[in-house]
Amino acid sequence: MKHKTVDAILDRALLGYDISPVEGVVLLKQTDPEAIAAIQSTADKLRRIQASDTVTYVINRNINFTNICEQHCSFCAFRRDDGDDGAYWLDWAQILEKAIDGVRRGATEICMQGGLNPQAQVNGKSLPYYLKLVETIKQEFPQLHLHAFSPQEVQFIARVDGLTYAEVIAALRDAGVGSMPGTAAEVLDDEVRRVLCPEKIDTATWLEIVTTAHQLGLHTTSTMLSGHIESPEQQIGHLEKLRSLQQTAIDNGYPAKITEFILLPFVGQEAPKPLRRRVGRDQPILADSLLLTAVARIFLGNWIPNHQPSWVKLGLAGAKEALVWGCNDIGGTLMEEHITTMAGALGGTSMEVETLQKAIASLGRPYQQRDTLYQKL
Repeated sequence: MKHKTVDAILDRALLGYDISPVEGVVLLKQTDPEAIAAIQSTADKLRRIQASDTVTYVINRNINFTNICEQHCSFCAFRRDDGDDGAYWLDWAQILEKAIDGVRRGATEICMQGGLNPQAQVNGKSLPYYLKLVETIKQEFPQLHLHAFSPQEVQFIARVDGLTYAEVIAALRDAGVGSMPGTAAEVLDDEVRRVLCPEKIDTATWLEIVTTAHQLGLHTTSTMLSGHIESPEQQIGHLEKLRSLQQTAIDNGYPAKITEFILLPFVGQEAPKPLRRRVGRDQPILADSLLLTAVARIFLGNWIPNHQPSWVKLGLAGAKEALVWGCNDIGGTLMEEHITTMAGALGGTSMEVETLQKAIASLGRPYQQRDTLYQKL
């Protein structure tokens, strides 16, 4: 009977129907190798239909401008208090230097996110500090796409300065931010968030800020932090919220929407001890990540066609494997990455374009450089 259910779900998905949350949970709970192989093959077929055989990549440079943060997420090995060993906060010259280095190496995008540093202010206000971060880069390189500031950072600025989310997002957009990373999502389930990130924005606030960005013409990505304490039901609940968010943007004709989905498997090696003990391992389980990657493609692909693995978290070999489990993009060169690396990830912090191209070509698939918003370059 079990097989029949899985086959029926996959057949409907291949006909172009959206699967239901209940069906998504059934797929995620499969342990039989044959059923898992069928899920993989369906995800791979849907990827071909929804996103083509070409694997895309972006040349980008990451700037994590500070690790000083007022919050204490239970999975985070990046954050520090001001004055701690290893705490840092880049000045304007250092930020510009990193941007110059990125451009020299062919970057079309700077991705910028950092800790929530209460001292990061200009004239006693938070927003002008963030605007200056943007202007420091955009004055020098107006053509660079700035993919910057998560929904959590938007809420932080709004709270500190007494502004609405829309005011903050519009100001960032007008200063030159081109798109918003859909990070700080972790798992969009408040029970999970109470353990994982009790001080972070709740599910409803994350969804509200991302929707507001879409209404104001700022495209976003979407992410999920997986493989820690969340259940299959909670994973699917997360995907369901993303799907309905995207449906809202499309049905209402908002000027922007979600460009991609990125699965971020939990790396626990350097994580704070209580969560690390609870999870009980240091590195992601590749098989779990791949099954979730496939189910995410099946669940979201009609609405969010671009799916990307994290080579930082899975390593390049794992990320390459994900390209046959539903992913059509291999992400970016990054050039530098602190948040995941400080968590003990083994993937490295920088990828040469040639290395990404070789990995893609070894699967017999064509590769293509793209920009942040998935225009081919």
